[in-house]
Amino acid sequence: MEWFTPSLPAYAQIAQTLRTQIENKELGPDDKLPAERSLMEQFKVSRMTIRHALKILRSEGLIYSKRGRGGGTFIATAPPLVEINRMEGFLPQLRERDMKVDSTLIHTDLVTATEKHRAALGLSKGEQLFNVVRLRTVNNSPMLIEDSYFPVTVAPDLLHQDLEGSLYELLTDVYRHKPTAKWESFLPFAAQTREQQLLKVPAQHPLLKIHRVAYDQSNSPVEYSEDILRCDSAQVMVTTNLQAQQLPQLDHP
Repeated sequence: MEWFTPSLPAYAQIAQTLRTQIENKELGPDDKLPAERSLMEQFKVSRMTIRHALKILRSEGLIYSKRGRGGGTFIATAPPLVEINRMEGFLPQLRERDMKVDSTLIHTDLVTATEKHRAALGLSKGEQLFNVVRLRTVNNSPMLIEDSYFPVTVAPDLLHQDLEGSLYELLTDVYRHKPTAKWESFLPFAAQTREQQLLKVPAQHPLLKIHRVAYDQSNSPVEYSEDILRCDSAQVMVTTNLQAQQLPQLDHP
């Protein structure tokens, strides 16, 4: 294979070749890829190698498969580009684009803060938190599991409020703790049983765990959250020291 570079596995190079074609728009949404046998002949590799390359692209959300008449492997529509560092999060950004964003309340509880929660929120031993778990869907497709904790001292009757709307609006309008800053970290995560059920993904599907601490206008922590995002549901963009109006319009791959 003249195109083959010995330092990388053939399947990885095939995946990169197809990925580049998608990024360069040589292959567009819903375009059908050649059959496996044609790809085998094109790249002069085995069926197993082709299937390994396609598995990588499928896990990245770049391709999808359909069975039956007219079936095959197709190029997926690019997920929306969102700015993760906007204070309100990215779901309001999707609403701004006329996408349908819904919340389903999965679980609520009153819990005693663990050492992890106390460290994140500056709490004393024995203090209590409200735990609110919600599933967020975009255009009826599950996208995000929000698993949030709020100090009882911040929102004393939180569980009696409408928890399917904006929790940040509740903090702002009802409790006068407007979130104005946040700290976030990101960690790759493979789908386990809960995520498979709620996000409708297969076992070990790539996900992103987002740890967050939000602070109010007096710089006091008001929320600790561990969210789980489907990696194939959004392209995450981070901007630094730029005004939103100065940002270029980015084309989606």
